[in-house]
Amino acid sequence: MRKLYISLSVIVLFALTGCSSDLYYASTFINKFERQSDKAVEQIYVALPQGVIHTNSSLNEVAGFMFMSEREQDSVIASKTAILNRVDDSILLSQFSSAFLYALSRTKIPIIVVSDPSKLPVADDQHFTVNFVQMELEEYLQPNESRFTTRSGVNYSYPYQLRHLSLNAWMQLDARDTLSEVYFRNREVEESFRGTVTSLRDGKATLKTHFDRLTPADAYHTAWNLGIECATLYVEKILSEYVCRTKGTNQTYFYYNPACNCIEDVVPYDEGIKTSFEKL
Repeated sequence: MRKLYISLSVIVLFALTGCSSDLYYASTFINKFERQSDKAVEQIYVALPQGVIHTNSSLNEVAGFMFMSEREQDSVIASKTAILNRVDDSILLSQFSSAFLYALSRTKIPIIVVSDPSKLPVADDQHFTVNFVQMELEEYLQPNESRFTTRSGVNYSYPYQLRHLSLNAWMQLDARDTLSEVYFRNREVEESFRGTVTSLRDGKATLKTHFDRLTPADAYHTAWNLGIECATLYVEKILSEYVCRTKGTNQTYFYYNPACNCIEDVVPYDEGIKTSFEKL
């Protein structure tokens, strides 16, 4: 059904926008690496992230934190931190980097990993470059409240906090004769809460609560998913820019699927670019 939907959407888009040539050039670019064509001369150079900054944003809301003693600060940090101090950065980075390289390798474009970002070549039509300049693992608590009303009209509320974890990536992509432009992408996961009223006696409510708490495994899983997402969006960026260089213009955004190494769907460029990297 998915393939049928894609086929119909492409046919309709051809008729409405005349983007068939855009899709032709983008598809040709992908296929030449599958066929190992002599024209497949492009290469991707990647400088993978080397470290992770740990940030607990909840500390910003603690009044007078900067003026506390070191022991007081340590106590506050411990009370508001559940993940950052338990995550192994080497595992986190390995998950992200492995996923990024795996998804990128699906294109069959040769990938060269460099350990020193200064060794990246100058980007041009045959040399694509990626430099992960900073990675940040951010943890914070979000206040929430569960409200309910009894049949007799009595209002109750149950305040609680949900922990959020965000992996943030800043990267420089394909600077051509200019200063490298910085792009941003992140992926977030959060805890969930379920509450059930078990009794209402003497004007008091008893609530059975259940929290799905975050663990370091959630951080590693988020890193893998963000790596796949960044690689996928980067290929979409390559396709869009390739069509633009080839035709002098591009009206189409291509949704790339690394699972099949194919263009999964097409939409007007201005619409699709909103789902891509944030340009800083």
